[in-house]
Amino acid sequence: MILKLAAKNIIGNGWRSLVNVLILSIVLTGMVWMQGLFDGWSRTARRQMQEWEFGDGHYEHQDFDKYDSFTWDKSNSKIPAELQSLIEQGKAVPILISAGVIYPQGRLTPITIKGIPHDQEILEIPTEYLRVEDQTGIILPAVIGTRMARSTHLEEGDILTMRWKDIHGAYNAYDIQITKIMDTPVPPVDDSQVWVDFTHLNEAKALQNSATHIVMKDDSDIVKNEQDFRFITIDESMQGTDALIDVKRLSGNLLFALLLFLAMIAIFDTQILAIFKRRREIGTMIALGMTKRQIVKLFTIEGCLYSVFAAVATSILGLPLFIYFGVSGYKIPQEMSNLSIAGTAEPIKCYYSPSMLLSTFILVLLITALASWMPTYRIARMKATDALLGKV
Repeated sequence: MILKLAAKNIIGNGWRSLVNVLILSIVLTGMVWMQGLFDGWSRTARRQMQEWEFGDGHYEHQDFDKYDSFTWDKSNSKIPAELQSLIEQGKAVPILISAGVIYPQGRLTPITIKGIPHDQEILEIPTEYLRVEDQTGIILPAVIGTRMARSTHLEEGDILTMRWKDIHGAYNAYDIQITKIMDTPVPPVDDSQVWVDFTHLNEAKALQNSATHIVMKDDSDIVKNEQDFRFITIDESMQGTDALIDVKRLSGNLLFALLLFLAMIAIFDTQILAIFKRRREIGTMIALGMTKRQIVKLFTIEGCLYSVFAAVATSILGLPLFIYFGVSGYKIPQEMSNLSIAGTAEPIKCYYSPSMLLSTFILVLLITALASWMPTYRIARMKATDALLGKV
């Protein structure tokens, strides 16, 4: 009965109720879209990093520090027999990392040299272009990304000098030829990276079948207790990207928290006005036997129904928006896509998980219930005679 009466009262409020529902619907639509965008960004970044950089997890040399290039020349070890067996079966791919420099147009440019087998099929890197046709080793094929090509003004077919240091501390150099400029959505695979053949980089550094990373195709093939290598899961690899996405998510949440606060003020004012206009009605209901708790419950349910109606309006009015961004995606602005962040190079397809939808609705429902309960709490202390006289 109380629910039916609450719904009848909201409908009777006319335009005032409609405005409240529309405001809540706009806020709810924005919150769902924003959460879906960030969830979609996280999923896109994870997929891209798995396809291009980390596979299903990777082994990393225990001394490797990606922020300290001075350690790279020592951060490698000979590949253990068990991992070598997985590599030969096509279940893993080794990567050797070295610091180096190139001289495009005579300019010194620091780079990261990465050696990868030319016949690997785990990562999306076009390593078939690293196959060495000149067996004398005079010119070494190399692959770079589009961002690297733009910053160095290199084009496919260009020949330039690349220098590095071997394990004995001696500097050596090769002439390399850019055989492929790849278009990769993962900036860490592109920025200042030069990809060459794994075997030839081992020879150039006076190493023998040594690696810095070993990328796994399937984490079910993990080999335990490898002394010089530690296994890093894809979740650990994603920590930096996830942290950045969470910061962006927080800034979006602050905006919608402000909008939700304004919506709650509107509902609060509506309830205050309803109590003022219906004070004799409240007294009559108390005189007819309704308890003060039931009166409070009635007005609280009325406020909660705004959220329910807003959810229905969101599912109708916001559905085309959700479908469009879920199918076509949202293109990140150019200034942000130029940052070294995975997942921004292609349109981000929003992902709306059931748990996210449910938690967002429950949050709005609880806040709406609180905003509706606060002005009606005073009713519990009101005398029936005062209510009948219109005193609140």
